[in-house]
Amino acid sequence: MFLLGNVISNTINNVKENFNNDKESNNITNSLLLSVLLLLLVVVPAVLVSQQCNPTNKVMYGILAFLFADIYLFQWSIRKFVINTPDYCLMA
Repeated sequence: MFLLGNVISNTINNVKENFNNDKESNNITNSLLLSVLLLLLVVVPAVLVSQQCNPTNKVMYGILAFLFADIYLFQWSIRKFVINTPDYCLMA
């Protein structure tokens, strides 16, 4: 986690150095960078889990996981590891 934080910090600092004089552009770039990181670190795994665990309704659950990624991963982990629902999401 430290390494990931360090990479993110260095990336943000590099972006700031490239846009020293243009503060508005700097804010937009930082927002875009954080949005992409959020998409990669949270949304993509949620969509992949939803596709694997719901083969009959991949599109509906994929959209649900995309819109509510944290909630979807939370309910999946509770159902898979705490409740131990039999035959739920058998990962290959």
